[in-house]
Amino acid sequence: MFDYPSVSDLASAIDQALVTGDYQSQTWDLEAEAALDPDIQPSTAIGQTVSPIEQIFLTGATGFLGIHLLSELLTTTTATVYCLVRADNLDAGKERLKNKLEASGLWSDNFTSRIIPIIGDLGSSRFGLSATEYNNLCQDIDVVYHVGAKVHHLWSYALLKDANVLGTQDVLRLASLGKLKPVHYVSTLFSTSQTDQPILESATANHYDLLKVGYVQTKWVGEQLVWEAAKRGLPITIYRPSRISGHSQTGVSSFDDLLSRLVKGCIRLKSFPNWDGFSENLVPVDYVSRAIVCLSQQNSLFGKAFHLINPKSVLFREIFEWVRSLGYSLEEIDYTHWRSKLIEDMENPLYPYLPNFPESPSSTTNLIEYDCRNVVDGLRGSGIKLPEVNQDLFKTYLCYFRESGFLED
Repeated sequence: MFDYPSVSDLASAIDQALVTGDYQSQTWDLEAEAALDPDIQPSTAIGQTVSPIEQIFLTGATGFLGIHLLSELLTTTTATVYCLVRADNLDAGKERLKNKLEASGLWSDNFTSRIIPIIGDLGSSRFGLSATEYNNLCQDIDVVYHVGAKVHHLWSYALLKDANVLGTQDVLRLASLGKLKPVHYVSTLFSTSQTDQPILESATANHYDLLKVGYVQTKWVGEQLVWEAAKRGLPITIYRPSRISGHSQTGVSSFDDLLSRLVKGCIRLKSFPNWDGFSENLVPVDYVSRAIVCLSQQNSLFGKAFHLINPKSVLFREIFEWVRSLGYSLEEIDYTHWRSKLIEDMENPLYPYLPNFPESPSSTTNLIEYDCRNVVDGLRGSGIKLPEVNQDLFKTYLCYFRESGFLED
């Protein structure tokens, strides 16, 4: 799901912004953007029993969360999974999905006949499918898991709109045609609360004007489209995970996510900053994928949102104390000095995230609390537990980093 930028991607983003005149700071009327096409109407009356799950449509299957969700669906159901994937042809699409599963340690030969690649693009109208292909999906699919998104925290709303907003609208249109198809939408956390109270799962981030990052803006608009589809009778659930970290048992991680880049970048600099105001809320990918599948299979939960969070965030210093305890010599230095070192190291994997590290950081930790009662209630009795984020978990991650060669350069 997450596609973080390289240095070349950063240059590309800047170039596109210069050409289009489109910057993160540009003001958008997000409420006007969140207008669901009037022709998206469920063709089946509200309250009809949802079809048994035999055919699943999954977007974002080649992303980090998506590939784990694909594995969980194949392992816990008998359904066939139709995966929207970019590829030259069906064989290439199937090979790409197999390679992703193998690289994550998730492949089983039993999956072969149950994975059907749909060659298309989330950012194209009707996914770039022919009328026949699209109509067949509308008739055959029983449920949709919409995980796919273009994730680039430096790009503006306009550059991400096609995939993240119009793509979501096309997903809802597909779900509304033919048989009734529930939509399970993976969103993100929104930190627009202006009170000290926990942000409720039922909240829809009314202070959307405080959202300044293009990616988060597109996810907010996408959520509003999903909520509007629910008002029109479409069964939906929404999942808002916090920072998704590696697999708690195998350590398999995305080398392009911020946590991996943070660890590698600081090891490269042989230092980390004394920034007391920095914290991360981490949830291992295996927990997130298991929780989504479990919650999605309970019809009584339609119409709800779920905060897939860790009740305990970890401070920057804690993370690097764990890294140091595992044999890495890292010096804790003045924040400004550390940031200067990062600026000088343009090849550092953390360099594209320089905007995340302000010149004058806050000295206080403003931890936003998120309510997660829907998750607690929905997972009760399932046996699904959130792994503890501690030194042992980071040892698992670092072992994977070393064995894969990620930390070598």
